[in-house]
Amino acid sequence: MKHPRASYWFRPTDLSARKLDPKVRSWLDDQGSLTKRLMDFCPGKFSVRVLSQYWVRAEIEESRLLQISPRQKVLLRQVQLLCGDRVCVYARSLIPLKTLKGKHQRLRYLGVRPLGAYLFANPHLHREQRHFASVTKKDPLFEIALSGSARHCEQIWGRRSLFTIDRKPLLVSEFFLPVLLEK
Repeated sequence: MKHPRASYWFRPTDLSARKLDPKVRSWLDDQGSLTKRLMDFCPGKFSVRVLSQYWVRAEIEESRLLQISPRQKVLLRQVQLLCGDRVCVYARSLIPLKTLKGKHQRLRYLGVRPLGAYLFANPHLHREQRHFASVTKKDPLFEIALSGSARHCEQIWGRRSLFTIDRKPLLVSEFFLPVLLEK
């Protein structure tokens, strides 16, 4: 799976000017664990499908957010979060090498375990920044995010959060697919 180009991201203050479906907004605005919310959304049917995990160079903007050199590689983890056999969320995480040192080195070996469960179990987790994106068919990320799901939409919405865990950064992007809006 190719490394997708960054989308156009905007700040939470810009989101309020847009007229959004309340269901979309509730997923974008949620500050809690997406893993927990999805487990509640589809009890007993939640799972993680790993699409890829490998080392890449982050986009310039992502490097700035992570406060790393643009030449430094990061671990890119791309997964789908499923409810039964239906893809609900495409998630893309960038984890710098400095974050993977010490006790958080186990982040390299999550496999099908959800990243959110690991993060939100840590009392030293902080969400530093959030950005939002509307991804349309012309964006290369659209096809990647909707891979393996029904494509009954013209756009999808996503959010990007800069987390720190024990003062070490990671960048998590989550794109919410149409199945979440059906219930």
